[in-house]
Amino acid sequence: RFNPVFFNKNSEDLDAITHELMHLVQSYGDTNAASWVTEGIADYVRAIYGINNVKGGWKMPDLTEKHNYDNSYRITARFFVWITQHGSPEFIAKLDEQIRLKKYTDNSWKELTGKTLTELWEEYKSNPAITFTYH
Repeated sequence: RFNPVFFNKNSEDLDAITHELMHLVQSYGDTNAASWVTEGIADYVRAIYGINNVKGGWKMPDLTEKHNYDNSYRITARFFVWITQHGSPEFIAKLDEQIRLKKYTDNSWKELTGKTLTELWEEYKSNPAITFTYH
């Protein structure tokens, strides 16, 4: 469901729909994947495939000391972009597949990237640069 009040106030934020449609695509049902992973994937898809993020005033924030991988949405999405740009370009597709097939575990990170979630986050914090153009 889309809130018409939101869209009346944010008429250019068309990619809010991209995010929500990704949830339909995900259709994970009962899963042991945390909600921050699900929301991070949906905002990752919004960032990568969105067509009006600039006009909608949406972007992923630069990393700050207050951020953590499980902050969800934009913060997690930026971390996911970083993972795909730093050695694991198929990470999101493979992570999504594991969740969809009910094979996701805490070990999925190491299985898919060769590093634990903690190791990935520490590397990200030490060099958070990404190459990205918003649409």
